[in-house]
Amino acid sequence: MLLMQGDCLDLMKDIPDGSVDMVLTDIPYGEVSQKSSGLRKLDRGNADRVTFNLNKMVDEFVRVVAGSFYVFCGTEQISGIVTAFKGYNLTTRVCAWEKSNPSPMNGTKLWVSGMEFCVFARKPKATFNEHCQKALWKFHVGRSKIHPTEKPVALMSRLIGASTNEGNTVLDPFMGSGTTGVAAKNLNRDFIGIELDETYFNIAKQRIEAA
Repeated sequence: MLLMQGDCLDLMKDIPDGSVDMVLTDIPYGEVSQKSSGLRKLDRGNADRVTFNLNKMVDEFVRVVAGSFYVFCGTEQISGIVTAFKGYNLTTRVCAWEKSNPSPMNGTKLWVSGMEFCVFARKPKATFNEHCQKALWKFHVGRSKIHPTEKPVALMSRLIGASTNEGNTVLDPFMGSGTTGVAAKNLNRDFIGIELDETYFNIAKQRIEAA
């Protein structure tokens, strides 16, 4: 296990080419925090602030990863990420997490937000253990969130199990509170985690070490 605090685009430069089997990450969407405009205000703080270039991010992912890529992202980021992966002639798929218990926030005024999207891409010899399954993953949302955009451990565990085998290495360069690392450790995978925010890095480190 390797945990690093700092800018992922800088720190990933030290990861050797093709040494990672899978990247599984939840990048800042840059679209969740918003003014109220008559609806309940959302503020995810630094967790939703985009401070990096998407193309450079994909460049580094493709360099270090030998297998599969899972990038949870905002709706406005999907096209750019898909295009960047296709620029490397990789097979892509837009996947979705269906929330089985979505928040009812603003539900009296518009459709409840019950989906989050993930761009999947793979290199030709990547592991895939879930044959003929839909790119739609239904999982419960936890209500006691340590991080404002935290994903369920069960969801991340399924994706790790789908695209790696025991002993493989999973990378999360936007580690947040460490959910991907907890899932990786529970499944006997090696893990590399990077987080820019020092507070969340320390939380992630404690969670993963306790897993």
